[in-house]
Amino acid sequence: MNYQLLLECHAQGTEITKQEAELLDLELYSQIESIKVSRTQGCLEIAPDHICKISLVCKGSTWITCLAAVLDQVSPVTMGNKARGAQVFDELVKNGYLVID
Repeated sequence: MNYQLLLECHAQGTEITKQEAELLDLELYSQIESIKVSRTQGCLEIAPDHICKISLVCKGSTWITCLAAVLDQVSPVTMGNKARGAQVFDELVKNGYLVID
């Protein structure tokens, strides 16, 4: 099952298991690495509004942002480590997908 389907199930009320969270964490890492080399990744597409809502991010956010936010909710990082959402934001800025003033 791909991460988008898992997020769809989560949006419908299905809890993400620890094993699924671990797989999603690996997927997030893979997606972060892929955006460094290709601008055509599906994770850079805008997620549907209901996915953004369950992820607690703004409407119009990308799939990778939603994935990171859900992981931060269901499997928080340990103290002293950067949240996944912050990691994704940094990578999107660093690789020119987001421009901040």
